[in-house]
Amino acid sequence: IIFQESIAMKQLKKRLAYQITILLLLCVSAGLISYKLFVLDYSLAGLVPVPGYTVEIKMDVTGHGEDIEMSTYLPLGDDRQRISDEQSNAEAFVAQIRLEAGNRILSWHGTGVEGLHSATYSYFAQADHIAYEIDPALRVPKSYPSHLQRYLEAEEGIEVADPLITAELAKITADKEQTLLQLLSTLHRSLQDDYENRNFSGFTSALTTLKLKEASCNGKSRLFVAMARSLGIPARLVGGIILEDGSKRTSHQWVEAYVGGHWVPFDAINDHAFEIPANYLTLYYGDKVLFKHTANINFQYRFDIDKKLVPRQSLAQALSDSASINAMNVYWTFEQIGISQNLLQIILMIPLGALVVVIFRNVIGLETFGTFLPALIAAASRETGLLWGLVGFFLIIFVSSLIRKFLDWMGLLHSPKMAIMLTVVVILILAMTIVGVNLSLFELAHVSLFPIAILAITAERFALIEIEQGMKKALAISVMTAVVIAASYAVMSSLFLQSMILAFPELLLIVIIMNLWLGKWIGLRLSEFVRFRKLIFKGRE
Repeated sequence: IIFQESIAMKQLKKRLAYQITILLLLCVSAGLISYKLFVLDYSLAGLVPVPGYTVEIKMDVTGHGEDIEMSTYLPLGDDRQRISDEQSNAEAFVAQIRLEAGNRILSWHGTGVEGLHSATYSYFAQADHIAYEIDPALRVPKSYPSHLQRYLEAEEGIEVADPLITAELAKITADKEQTLLQLLSTLHRSLQDDYENRNFSGFTSALTTLKLKEASCNGKSRLFVAMARSLGIPARLVGGIILEDGSKRTSHQWVEAYVGGHWVPFDAINDHAFEIPANYLTLYYGDKVLFKHTANINFQYRFDIDKKLVPRQSLAQALSDSASINAMNVYWTFEQIGISQNLLQIILMIPLGALVVVIFRNVIGLETFGTFLPALIAAASRETGLLWGLVGFFLIIFVSSLIRKFLDWMGLLHSPKMAIMLTVVVILILAMTIVGVNLSLFELAHVSLFPIAILAITAERFALIEIEQGMKKALAISVMTAVVIAASYAVMSSLFLQSMILAFPELLLIVIIMNLWLGKWIGLRLSEFVRFRKLIFKGRE
């Protein structure tokens, strides 16, 4: 009896310790989060990820021994758009970047260029959606500062004083109030509704657009500028690209009118008035040609654009300026010893990936190679992408397992055998990296980030299972491992969860709580429920 009471007391103490631990972790986590939300005024809206775009400009040129010049415009960073991670690559050309009339120009110069050559320039771009509210009482000023006078004058293709344009203006504004808001709205609606959109590739003047009643973005924009200047409103052309996933050769042009000290955007092709969308990237101001090059050469260009969700820059800045506990401040500490923010994000997200593995193993009942191998492979696949990550994983496992069977046949001892397996995995990873670079499959090239030692151990386990339980079982576990890798990858790649962990690293205490709860899981696994469902329902009857 005393022995049984002692066991009962120990169990009671364990239950109390278990409950107190969960309660303590919950209170600490909730307290820190509440402090940040209600005292430090953290913005939950700032945690929502925003789109970012990797833009690569690729120019291909075929030379015949002559000197070649090429140039294009690069975006400038300002209050609306942010440019980072700029990189250039061109073996046959020398690059130079200069500022000219408020624009940033990239020039390539090649001496005695022979044959086909490529020049690429890439950058990461983010921009904000901006909308302007115009005071309805504002009227066209009688005069402007001297630096705005050039935006009221005629120029090639923008026939400000042409009688046809003046007559058209008189017709569409005859019954309108002469306020800035009314005049600009009238111009926009007329060009948007009364003029057809056409994909003209050549130069279309304002007057030609008026006569044809149709034009592409450059024709409509020139007519808008000509009409605005005729009304005494400074206006200018803006050139850029619309950021969308994929490859494209088309640029875009829109207009900015000067209102109350601000350049206010208009796009009469896509019906944006007094606003500019977040995927409009400004490359230059003025009536410019986006690409220039030496005459009589074979010249091709394209934009390769890759869209991804990224944490808000305002969040990162706010967290780095904050004195509270958050991962961004930890990052600045890590940076001093050379650890990147990307590596810190991986470290912070691994516990979430491990939680996914626990759920799939303990609650759903899937078997995997290793306890946390799926989480580690998912973390490494952030750079390769899920598809190439799984390709690299299966290729390494299958080839290494064949080598392992050969080593077993030779009768080697375990330790030398594992050392050979480790070397084989290293050789395979190096080979896939080289192949990926040579075939421009740069995602596959990042397979070098895979955990080498764990892959070697996994390959050995695959071979052992195949010997002991058959190839069917080994393949089944491989498929289940791939499913768990995919689930862990989805969770660890979530920008929202990354933003939450950056702002509230105390959420990792909640992860511990969930693992504590799962550690006491004694219910049926989902796979067991499916397997024994007939028996379960028969017993209930």
